[in-house]
Order: sequence, then structure tokens, then C-alpha cells
Amino acid sequence: MRIGIDAHIVLPKHKRYDPKIARYTEQLIKNLLEADKKKEHTWVLFFDSRMTDTKKFEGKNVEIKHFPFVQYRQYLPVLYSHMLISSFLTAARLDVFHSPEGLIPFMYPGKIVTTFHYIPRGETESNMFVRTFMLGARTAFAQLCKRARRIIVNKPQDKKLLAERHGYPENRIVVMEVGDMERVDWPKRVQELIHVYEDVAKRKPTQKKEAKK
Repeated sequence: MRIGIDAHIVLPKHKRYDPKIARYTEQLIKNLLEADKKKEHTWVLFFDSRMTDTKKFEGKNVEIKHFPFVQYRQYLPVLYSHMLISSFLTAARLDVFHSPEGLIPFMYPGKIVTTFHYIPRGETESNMFVRTFMLGARTAFAQLCKRARRIIVNKPQDKKLLAERHGYPENRIVVMEVGDMERVDWPKRVQELIHVYEDVAKRKPTQKKEAKK
């Protein structure tokens, strides 16, 4: 599989930089690469164009890419997030794209897995969450979520909230509890993730059963 992982959040200069999510992303990538000892997959890592030192992520089965057009973000945030990034991801010919930060490129036609570190609790809060962290516009949170084939959350309570409040299919929510970063059972987590990637990659784009929900 060609598995893409969004790693732009690891750059401290990023305007949405969060130390906890950045560390989670780094540890996730590190452990996924280490677990792929037979190099069965190609890992395509996407960094901010200002990220110049990527040596610790490099490997024979790793492709390092940098999101382009960083200078346009302050002028065309929505266009950048959707048209430019989606086009860039499409060109990478990925089987699965995983955003550990929770970013969902709305115009990307490929298969998306994302990790939500926080679930909005209401309509107003959902709009704020979407405007600030995802689309750059007041778009319905539930509609945005539909673009993801799987959403990973940190707690069972988040799964319940995402399903009951926002209507995301419960069978597509994966709970991977991450409390203390130093105590994460990474070997177990990465194996669960590989299974998720494989399951998403082999499924057809349209699922009649899910469409009825």
C-alpha cells in the first residue's frame, strides 16, 4: 500500500502547532516505520514546505513530500486547504491518507482516515471547530466528517458523542485510547492502524449499507 500521513503539524512554526498533537504524530510515524520491518508498504510523509530537516523520518520505503504554496495560506486559506492540498494529495496516488491532526481536505477524492483529538459538543461549537481547524468556513461538521472512511478517537465517550450528536456511523469509529504519551502501547496501536488502513484501502468507494444511515 501507499500510505500517506500528514505530518505538517510537527513544525513549531505552524500556526496551529500543538505540542501534544505534534508529539503524537511524530511517535505515530516513528513506530509505523519501525513496525514495517519487511518494508511491505510505501510511506508518503507530507510536511510543511518550511520543514527542512526530515532526516529522522527518511528510509528506503519512505517518500518525503512538502506541501507547496505555503505563502498563499494567508490570502487564500480555503482555496489552499481544499483545491491545492487535495490536488497535491491526488498526485501522490495514495491508497490511504491519514491525518493524525484531524484535518479533512474536503475536495480530496481519495480514502481518508483521520484522528480527532477533540469532538465538538454542539452546533455552535461545531461551526467554530470547523472554521478554526478544518475548512476555514462555517460548514456543517457532520457533512465534513462524512468525507472520512474512518475516524479515530481517544476515548469511548468521544465515540458516543461523534455517533449520537453528529451522526457519524458508529461502525466506522475506532477507539485508540491515548492518555499518557509515554505509556502508549505503540506496537499494539500500529498493528491496529495497519488493519484499519488495509480495511479502508480494499473497500469500494460506495457503501450501500452506510448510505442508508
